[in-house]
Amino acid sequence: MTKQRPAGDWRRLLYNLIVVLLLPVVAAYLLWRLIIRGKSREGLAERLGSVPEPIRALKKDNDLVIWLQAVSVGEVAVAQPILNHLRLAAPTARLLLSTTTPTGRQMANKLRLDLDGLMYFPFDFPVITERALRGVGPDMIVMVETELWPNLLAAAHSQGIATAIVNGRISDSGYRKYRWARPLFAWTLDNVDLICAQSEQDAERFISLGASRQRVVITGNTKFDENFPYLPPEEAAKWRQDFGFLQTAPVFIAASTHSGEDEMVLQAFDRLHTHYPALQLVIAPRHPHRGDEIERLITEHGYTTHRRSRQLDQADADNSNSAPSSAEVRVVLLDTIGELSRVFSISTFVFMGGSLVPRGGHNILQPMAQGKPVIFGPHMHNFRDVTDIVLREKAAICITDLNELVQASERLLSSETERELYQIRGPAIIEKYSGASPRIAHHLAELLNQR
Repeated sequence: MTKQRPAGDWRRLLYNLIVVLLLPVVAAYLLWRLIIRGKSREGLAERLGSVPEPIRALKKDNDLVIWLQAVSVGEVAVAQPILNHLRLAAPTARLLLSTTTPTGRQMANKLRLDLDGLMYFPFDFPVITERALRGVGPDMIVMVETELWPNLLAAAHSQGIATAIVNGRISDSGYRKYRWARPLFAWTLDNVDLICAQSEQDAERFISLGASRQRVVITGNTKFDENFPYLPPEEAAKWRQDFGFLQTAPVFIAASTHSGEDEMVLQAFDRLHTHYPALQLVIAPRHPHRGDEIERLITEHGYTTHRRSRQLDQADADNSNSAPSSAEVRVVLLDTIGELSRVFSISTFVFMGGSLVPRGGHNILQPMAQGKPVIFGPHMHNFRDVTDIVLREKAAICITDLNELVQASERLLSSETERELYQIRGPAIIEKYSGASPRIAHHLAELLNQR
């Protein structure tokens, strides 16, 4: 059985003193989001620790309850293969997933995960976390990637609830910041029974921040285990039809872009379009609410915008596809959730955003799994290990600025041979480095059995 620890640690008191001091600022920010921006209303009761009755009922049959927490879209995608293998490793357990963001919840629904419950993650405040734990009654809490919520983990551990971090990683910038607060992190990590780290470097960083070496195992990166979609040619043809693209037109997809990158992508497209007039562009922003801002940029560059969300709204209204003619379309704005992984099927090459601005990059494996050449910038620290692997295997292209983005794009557009190399290398890497999820599920099942 998991060893219980006293809750009255001075570091816990210090952390909660900081939380209380910041509470007026947090409350003011939350009210601003609720009243002025109309956000954070969805799931507010759950964020305050109220557990929906269907989830409270999971414990009634005395089944084991495993609670996984995934912040947003990326973490939910990471959680999917772990959940699938947990079903095999602990077939009688009830699986609950919580998310922090509405987009994460939308992704969970879109993926149709095999879950017994779905809710929003509670605020990490003592009264709230205690209320949530009473409502859920979990036997294990699993944090996906670097989810460190001190109060929840401390309260769980004091009650003998098993705790784990899976697909754990600590970025370069995060590690520099965490070292300044090592005592707090050491206390938090002392409340974690198992850490499944992505790499040896991540494992050593967890240990240097205070985790017990005996509780840290290296399991690899579950991003290689994602359920990458296979799209038959007819579905790719349908996407082209929906966007008004000719079936033979080359397509440049700028995926998961952030503010500052859309302008660079459009400038690159301006230059590429001069030499490749049939080229089409799809911009898929990381945050769809930026759609109006990006549409203005597209208009400023003199292109017609085909906005996917608007197309879907029109289709719902009049039961028609409302696909434009190819002559009208120059830039598609993919401002929807959950469609990008399938839209990659029509790409000639992909630029992955969050990497030409210092946001840490995004998952490059989805397009690579479909054999698509991928270009990314120098800021990929959130995917350090994946980036190191694909560059070592010469399966993607790293650039540093707009000029290099144009040059790399021109090479790919002009050389079918180079595109075919990436078509082979991408899927080969996925196969070579997969397998982290069953390893993680095995370790979680062992931890449960120790109870």
